[in-house]
Amino acid sequence: MKTLVAKVALLFLASASVFAQNAEPHYRGQGYVFVGPIAAIYAGPAPNSGLQINTGAGGEVLLYRGLGVGLEAGYARSGNVYQSVGIGSFDFCYHYINQKHPSKVEPFAVGGPSVFFGNGGHSTGCNAGGGINLWLTRHMALRFEIRDHSGISAFEFPGRIGFVAFRVGVTFR
Repeated sequence: MKTLVAKVALLFLASASVFAQNAEPHYRGQGYVFVGPIAAIYAGPAPNSGLQINTGAGGEVLLYRGLGVGLEAGYARSGNVYQSVGIGSFDFCYHYINQKHPSKVEPFAVGGPSVFFGNGGHSTGCNAGGGINLWLTRHMALRFEIRDHSGISAFEFPGRIGFVAFRVGVTFR
């Protein structure tokens, strides 16, 4: 009896793997990492020194054609370490994918609500942007993106109300 159960389980697992195969050439999800300079939007006078950078990682799942959702976590620094903010966002995205004639250049648009936290506080805001993935191989692309973040309170990011990030990164699927 035990061998019969084992054979049925093995047969079920083998047949389930056939159903998991996708005959379509497009993908359903991707992850990415990025780094890039920022241009902070100031509420008052702008400082003249300090590293201004945005880093992070995220992932997206395409639900219908090129339309999808994603999550992202990042960090922005404008000036010294006390002028930094953590960022978490839930985004909606659209990737311009041609199913019939796939291209190595894939433009995309992205945006959604964000949470900014740092220096003992947090605030909500939003982000919007776009860019391109340049697919080098089937599973890896260079990512170029511009993203505008707004709604940061002066408590988390002293003197700043937002920033525009110019990102370069790697996308993988």
